[in-house]
Amino acid sequence: MKPADIEKFLSEQIKWRSELEAAFRQAYDTYFNSIDKHLLSTEELEYPISNEEKLLQQNFSEANVNQPLAFTNKILNLIFQKERLQNHHTNNFEVSFKQIIKDKLPLAVTRIALLVTTEYEGIFKNGGIGTYYRTLSERLAAEDFYVVLLLCQSQVKFGGESTIPAVKHIFSTSECMDVLELQPTHLAILSQLKDCKWVDYENYCALFFAQAITTTFPNTHIYIEFPEMLGLGYRTVQAKRSRVLGENCLVAVTLHSGQEWLQEAHARHTHSHLDWFWQTSHYEQYSFEQADLAFFLSHFLKEKVEKYGWKTSHAKHLPYCFSVIEQPLKTITLRNDLQWLVGQDKIPLVFFGRLEERKGLFTFLEAIELLESNVIEKVHVIFLGKNVELQAEGLQGLDSQQYIKQKLGSNCYTIVTDLFSQEAIQLVSLLRCAIVCLTSSQENFPHTALEMGQLAVSLIVSDTGGFRETLNLIGRTGGVRWFIPEDVLSLAQAMIQAISAYPEKLGVPMREFLHFVNQRLLIQRFEYMKQAFCQTATSPTSYLDKSEPRRWILGMTSMEEQLFLENYAQNEYSGRGEIVELGCWFGSSTISLAMGLEDNSCVTNKNQRIHAYDIFIWCSLANMPQSVIGSSLEGKYKDGDSFLDEYLNRINPWSHLIHVHPGDLAEIGWQQGEIECLFIDAMKSWELTNSIIKNFFPYLIPEVSLVIHQDFAHYYTSWIHLMMYRLREYLVPIKHPFIYSSRAFRYVKPIPNELLHNSYSFDSFSETEVEAAFNYSLEITPKKMQPNILAAKVMYFIHIKNFEKAKLEFKELTAQLDYFEWLDLADVQKIAKMYYSIDLLS
Repeated sequence: MKPADIEKFLSEQIKWRSELEAAFRQAYDTYFNSIDKHLLSTEELEYPISNEEKLLQQNFSEANVNQPLAFTNKILNLIFQKERLQNHHTNNFEVSFKQIIKDKLPLAVTRIALLVTTEYEGIFKNGGIGTYYRTLSERLAAEDFYVVLLLCQSQVKFGGESTIPAVKHIFSTSECMDVLELQPTHLAILSQLKDCKWVDYENYCALFFAQAITTTFPNTHIYIEFPEMLGLGYRTVQAKRSRVLGENCLVAVTLHSGQEWLQEAHARHTHSHLDWFWQTSHYEQYSFEQADLAFFLSHFLKEKVEKYGWKTSHAKHLPYCFSVIEQPLKTITLRNDLQWLVGQDKIPLVFFGRLEERKGLFTFLEAIELLESNVIEKVHVIFLGKNVELQAEGLQGLDSQQYIKQKLGSNCYTIVTDLFSQEAIQLVSLLRCAIVCLTSSQENFPHTALEMGQLAVSLIVSDTGGFRETLNLIGRTGGVRWFIPEDVLSLAQAMIQAISAYPEKLGVPMREFLHFVNQRLLIQRFEYMKQAFCQTATSPTSYLDKSEPRRWILGMTSMEEQLFLENYAQNEYSGRGEIVELGCWFGSSTISLAMGLEDNSCVTNKNQRIHAYDIFIWCSLANMPQSVIGSSLEGKYKDGDSFLDEYLNRINPWSHLIHVHPGDLAEIGWQQGEIECLFIDAMKSWELTNSIIKNFFPYLIPEVSLVIHQDFAHYYTSWIHLMMYRLREYLVPIKHPFIYSSRAFRYVKPIPNELLHNSYSFDSFSETEVEAAFNYSLEITPKKMQPNILAAKVMYFIHIKNFEKAKLEFKELTAQLDYFEWLDLADVQKIAKMYYSIDLLS
């Protein structure tokens, strides 16, 4: 868009917003009055109106419609106020599933994901958002989420049945009344919306499905994700903010496009339904700004919506979890009518993407017309994308196929419009050294680049932010020619260069690297989700309410580890010795131990029995910033800052049970007598390892003491495995439930002084003992954490600078393990590159 066009667009936008305020008043007045009349008309309704409903109707009539936004929030709160009255005998606003659906649902699940979308690859023939949700559902299912899919704007009725392995149940908003037990109030709302206000209709249906999920699974963590498109999550976000959905429910919104950006990207300055446009834009903005968790895929689109007035400071940058394309695509069979494209002699020049203006169709066609006839003779143009009705001025009524024929005639090209995403990828991969053009004038985070960037094809790409970010993410640099967006001559020149260089020998991103990238994105997503779920639990007083379910405490320990420590301190700790915690950070392990000790009925002397050691200095290299994302501590500290005050504040309710030892544990040491429990999260180096063994291990009580290594399954601390193997005669692993990276050992007999006072290093262990040590650790580690032990073995060879051996071990493991088991291996690769300039994949 040219500067003059931008200025025109913005000035008209300001005008439209002022006009919209008046339109909103009228729209809201009409909308809510119609609901009011429907609710008050007892002749239309075959049910009695309760006192609560009469009160609700009174509030409807008294609402101030001259303040649309305040009115909207007030009405939503009024509609659902009954759900917050816990002692009422009958809840007239509860939504649940009908019995036929309840019979299909499990009695209990650990965690649920409700994905709400208009597209899903495999059900509909599209890419982009549909592919995003398919991939997301697969990732969540692999992490034991019970995935439910809700399709908006679909007339297909699924009845909760699913043939997609990652999705347990599929519903559509069109079957809302068929599968949900709705109350008269809900039916009254929907009856006013179905025809002319379909966005609101879809909104409320999505909300009612969310309510049914929360009603069915009140004690389960529920993750709900919407795209911001069409503001489909608007009512659900409002309901969450009104506390209708409960604290066990997390509502996320991901920024994919939005009406205002689409308007700009299509270069449209007018809209035929202005009121609808601005109301929907408001829904999109509100849902993104007010969601519990907001994601943006690219900085490009984030900067765009900021110019439209959106607030984005709370949002998290999180690109797609994408599918790694396996070569060859054995599970897909190319259709018979497309086989001839694979065998042709001409150079395949592919337009890849929806056949519309925003994807650069017009620019592409004009560039083709600029090519000399001797160049055209060498190529066969393939349009690979969805056929759509064109929106450009003067072209209304034409679809893309008709327009292409109008521009190019009937020769030298083929249009393929009806493929699923995987089928389209298969076709491109089978073409003989295809030249693929990605020509959008603007892009958010295009899945087309994620897909085509993995193939051995030449790429001609519009130099716009979204494409740059996407190809950089997957490390695709070879065989890429950039052109100026919307510049026909620039695109034509790029085509000529690619055709002249044909065929090119191309390198593509390695499969292992792509899995590393993908898994890091996935683990980042779960970190964001975990922090958002637990944001309300960051205040120390929130742990004191015993009527509430035990919540995860902010820290670098898992919920399982925290529960293990709490249970130990409450039920096993005898009080004979002290509880010593080496490395406590913000106190998740301290508080867990204190909560257990407080409830321990066998120990009478509890005063300062827990001894907490830490230097309490902020360090980015220790993963501290990543571990507070989404909490009130995000951005609060910089390297070198002390966070001791925050720790003391968090442990304050149990301060009488805790003796805090701030400083270097190697200098402070231990002089307090016998140690009954030694929790170690501080063996970060050989220096600290030797200090802990010398200063703390001598005070362990034979047959009594418990030693817990929190970093036992961490990839970096290779020395822990060597030491625990050397001391295996004295410290024996105990049976305990899977508690993530921790491993607990019983101190069964005294360690000889010569072993306690040695100064250990990697040189203290032979190759044979190293091999035996890691084999021993694998034997005593749950299967799910064994890949972490193997990663620690690779890290051992990096520590001793035997890089060739590290590469060999690394390659063997990547061939042996599934990609979802590579999380710690990905960190090892990162360390090798960052600190040693070694690529373990080379």
